[in-house]
Amino acid sequence: MQISKKEIDIKLSHILHDIKDLQKTIIRMKLEEKRVCEDQLSRWEFLGRDVSSKWVGPTAVEEIRTQREKKW
Repeated sequence: MQISKKEIDIKLSHILHDIKDLQKTIIRMKLEEKRVCEDQLSRWEFLGRDVSSKWVGPTAVEEIRTQREKKW
């Protein structure tokens, strides 16, 4: 069985259409992943500011200095 040039062109056209469709899907997925990461980072930054404003103990630098000097 021999495939005609027209059939090859049609199959190739379908393949190219599928590839372009996949590219669009990948771009949308990457954008959504980026948005989710940015949302998570924003929440962590908010929590960090919230915890820092309520902290009553030694600063992180003081805590590390104490641990290095082994004053405990």
